[in-house]
Amino acid sequence: MYTHIFGPVPSRRLGTSLGVDLTPTKTCSFDCIYCQLSRTTTHTNHRNEFCKADDVLEELRSVLREVEQPDWITLSGTGEPTLHSGLGYILAEIKKMNNAPTCVITNGSLLHLPDVRKELMLADRVLPTLCTVNQSTYEKIHRPVSSVEVSANLEGLRIFTETYSGAIEIEIFVCPEINDTDQEIEGLSNYLASLKNIESIYLNSAVRMPLEKEVKTADQGKLNKFRDKLNLPIPITTAFEHSFVPAKASAWNRPALSSDILKLLLRHPCSKEQLERVFNASSVQIDKLLNELVKNGTIAQEKDGSWALIGQVNG
Repeated sequence: MYTHIFGPVPSRRLGTSLGVDLTPTKTCSFDCIYCQLSRTTTHTNHRNEFCKADDVLEELRSVLREVEQPDWITLSGTGEPTLHSGLGYILAEIKKMNNAPTCVITNGSLLHLPDVRKELMLADRVLPTLCTVNQSTYEKIHRPVSSVEVSANLEGLRIFTETYSGAIEIEIFVCPEINDTDQEIEGLSNYLASLKNIESIYLNSAVRMPLEKEVKTADQGKLNKFRDKLNLPIPITTAFEHSFVPAKASAWNRPALSSDILKLLLRHPCSKEQLERVFNASSVQIDKLLNELVKNGTIAQEKDGSWALIGQVNG
């Protein structure tokens, strides 16, 4: 069972994405109220080599031999990837593999650090989160490490966009009654309009059970209003406008194990159809593995039919 590599994941925005997890579970500079995993257990903004970079790369090479070429190799997972001090080295070595482009999904909290910005230059695509330009709202939504301030986040992102040559898509997680007021949206709009080289914006919402019950889901209508009020001349899409069933089965070349499914569901709830495509397995094979995990009390089915770990089920 691999420790650092998961998927391929059926991603709403990235198609088929092979995930690379660089930190222990829930090691993050944030403890977001909307997180769909669990509470942050290691709350830090200090970079560290949480795992040996060469071990991660060796795992990745092994997995790439088992699966069809993914659309993206994505540094993400259960923590904040820019916290890993070997991020730049890992991105550089992945590029040498000449397999798939790299994407980093980040909360953006370390973009004020020159080293982090320099290392992210090696990625083909960067997806930073930006939910507000106001400190009080920033603290309410993200519950950051005490030394993290939104002003540093904003300035770091501004500097990064001025020199980065890859694709940047900003993710805004819309929390109704928290960051969707006219004042909040106007602040975001003004700031985003000042940035260079932004390819698109993605409006997300609590489509899975969030960490805190106070977080409500912004339906498509609310996201449409948010998009209209942003009034920006770049593409803006929403979580409900993306299909995330892979177009074709992967070339996974060994029988899937229940541990494979469990590791994928830890990071990304999936439907049965998604699991069949990801693991190139029959309906009967996936049913058998799902039943095994249900009997063990580790997974359950959500109202929409997808599968998730117990404790993450939105039911």
